[in-house]
Amino acid sequence: MTSRFDDVALRAPVDPALARAEGRELVRHEGGRSGEAAAGGWIVFQSAVLVVGAGALAALCVLMVQLMFGAPGADATTVVIAGLMVVPLAVMRIRGVVRGRRASEVGWYRLRRFTEANGMSYTAVEKDPVRPAALFRVGSLRVAGDLVTGTAHRPFEVANYAYSTWTGSTRMPHTACYVMFTVRTALPPMTLVTAARDVPSCAWGVPPSHRPLVMGGSFDVHFQVLCAPQDDDAVRRLLTPAVQETLVELAGNCDVEIVDGRVFFIARWALPNTAPAFWEWIEDLAALVDEQLDRQGGSAVPGRRVADEARRSRRATLFARTRLRGIAVVGCLIPLLFGVVAAVLTSAIMR
Repeated sequence: MTSRFDDVALRAPVDPALARAEGRELVRHEGGRSGEAAAGGWIVFQSAVLVVGAGALAALCVLMVQLMFGAPGADATTVVIAGLMVVPLAVMRIRGVVRGRRASEVGWYRLRRFTEANGMSYTAVEKDPVRPAALFRVGSLRVAGDLVTGTAHRPFEVANYAYSTWTGSTRMPHTACYVMFTVRTALPPMTLVTAARDVPSCAWGVPPSHRPLVMGGSFDVHFQVLCAPQDDDAVRRLLTPAVQETLVELAGNCDVEIVDGRVFFIARWALPNTAPAFWEWIEDLAALVDEQLDRQGGSAVPGRRVADEARRSRRATLFARTRLRGIAVVGCLIPLLFGVVAAVLTSAIMR
């Protein structure tokens, strides 16, 4: 891969009509017309179940309030109030589906042009990908999306990855973003498990032969190092203080796995791969692999970019997770409050 990416395609204006047309063509190419219809039908079915289920619960809530305030039973007002309570949910669902589809179309539009400009290949979807990292040996419904592959200089691959695990009969969806580099020198197999706060729990395990290795110093605060006992010395030689410092700076929010001549950096949630900051991060990871890991713990820091405050700030926003909990709570409470007040008023009027 090149040391710097041409990110003009990620910043240039998008032609909405062309993005929509290319998006539809991509969906038809991946799943055919029947697949496109099935996907649309599934979204409609999910939305209908969600809205109807919420409407039934809202009607039950309204009825309980009406009975508490002396109403003889359910009537037309029960249905009307319940319907008004779920209108915001229906609107939010429709807007979410439309925005999600448009965001996907814009992402495909930008990534296809970005990869063409940088001599890389782009694959929208790869089902059941086979890679040597532990991430790919867990779960079902496994899909790598927006897969970008580069072969010049340093072979690498990056994608957002989705899979599901099961707790009894309950499906638990997961997402991740992985970056895979191929190395030229033999590196000891190891796993670095991030100790960063505010990251999802890890759904995959380390190889059974790996045992914790205490490195000493502040690095153990950021990562748990695991490897086979016979590789302890090789791992210590590789993870020099300079390498530790760079790993904490660039991948402190990620798990790192070295296996079968490849280095994986794995974030436990999907990352915005159309953001220029994302590809700046890929550049810095490539420098880490080139100048340190592939040099067996070389002391060189991968360029001034790692210590660049502007890049560090952009990298921090890349890993910042949006919290909508407060907004979601308010969005639920307002319709609920409306339903309770309306039920009380109608009960008082009808008595």
